[in-house]
Amino acid sequence: MEATPQTDAPEIGLVGRMLRVFYAPGETFASLARKQSKADWLVPVALSAIMALVVAQQIMPIAMKEGMAQMEEKLQDMPAEQREMTEKIQSYGQTGGMVAAPLMPFVMLFVAAGVLLVLGKLMGSEGTYSQMMAVYAYSSLIGVLKTIVVAPIMVSKQTIVIQTGLGILFSDELLQTFAGRFLSMFELFTVWQAIITAMGLAIVGKISMGKATAGVFAIAIVLVAIGAAIAGLSSAFGG
Repeated sequence: MEATPQTDAPEIGLVGRMLRVFYAPGETFASLARKQSKADWLVPVALSAIMALVVAQQIMPIAMKEGMAQMEEKLQDMPAEQREMTEKIQSYGQTGGMVAAPLMPFVMLFVAAGVLLVLGKLMGSEGTYSQMMAVYAYSSLIGVLKTIVVAPIMVSKQTIVIQTGLGILFSDELLQTFAGRFLSMFELFTVWQAIITAMGLAIVGKISMGKATAGVFAIAIVLVAIGAAIAGLSSAFGG
């Protein structure tokens, strides 16, 4: 069944669209399908970037501390010169992370919009690149909500490892395996954002919700698998 926007629905402003993503996403995307501007992608992503920078200032020292703790044994066996170089690299990594934090939401926007555009075209979508930017931007607000919920817990517990999905059911040993990391990354906010993205693709692109959902979740599974593999490599090297 093709998802089509209502043509007689009242117009919704930018703030209304952003708020409705959380409780009435269909209205947000139906409004977007009727009328769209640069603000539809710029404002939500700018909000994500600001949130990322603020949170990075609080979380990055915790992440670096945990990384150094994991590398402690390896550092003890290193020559003094090599150990000093490793510590400098960790310090540079913290600085780089602070710089990258507000930039990554924009990088992800441009890449994700391209992926959604290609995916939609393969399914007969009528959506444009600009519309896909807006679809991703609005759905990324779910990630902002996750940050608001999870960041204070990270700070209070002084750890960046907070499980909000299947990972809460797994032992620490299982979470060190690829399967454990893969399954733990399917958490509430990831699934929620994928559903919202699929709904946006379906309504704005005028394709069936079934096709959009299958396509978005297929991409999500691939990305989660890549993320789990990278996390394994990072852990192996003390990251």
